[in-house]
Amino acid sequence: MSSGQPLLQLLDRMSCGAVVVDSEGDPMDLNTTAAYILGQQELGALGIPSPEGSRRALRSLLKQAGQALQIETETWVTVSRSTGAPLVLHTIPLAQTGSAGSRTVIILVDLRHSPRPTLNVLQKLFDLTPAEARLAIEIVSGRTLSEVSTKMGLSNATLRTQLSAVFTKTQTRRQAELVALLTRVAIFP
Repeated sequence: MSSGQPLLQLLDRMSCGAVVVDSEGDPMDLNTTAAYILGQQELGALGIPSPEGSRRALRSLLKQAGQALQIETETWVTVSRSTGAPLVLHTIPLAQTGSAGSRTVIILVDLRHSPRPTLNVLQKLFDLTPAEARLAIEIVSGRTLSEVSTKMGLSNATLRTQLSAVFTKTQTRRQAELVALLTRVAIFP
């Protein structure tokens, strides 16, 4: 396990891809979310690319980012994609510029994906029932009560009752407040 693994794992929990690169921009280590994002870039579909595929996908992203993305300094760049929201790249140097073994972490934020908490976390933190936790996750995923009703086969009245309980237990009053709160707790395993 490399020394960057705890950072990579933490960023994974936050639904952020992270790639540790050397001073040339070659990947040395990456987390699961980065592998998934790079797989979409390389394969055009779901899947985890080979190490060489990850290298090609990262090189492609770096080329798209152009001169705006600097490996040796902290920078933020958005890269347009053919569909949906752009991909955000954020570089953070982990060692002094020019030092032997200098490394940078490139954080990949897929704006098409929002972090979602787990059922277990919601049940433990807020004492939600399994049904309430499932509904809360659907709401934080951007679904309406009508969409959840169709998906889960439950009446709107049942879902409104459950949502009311979720609001009470999380001490929120509106769906926007609930989504903001649940997005913050999504980092917990």
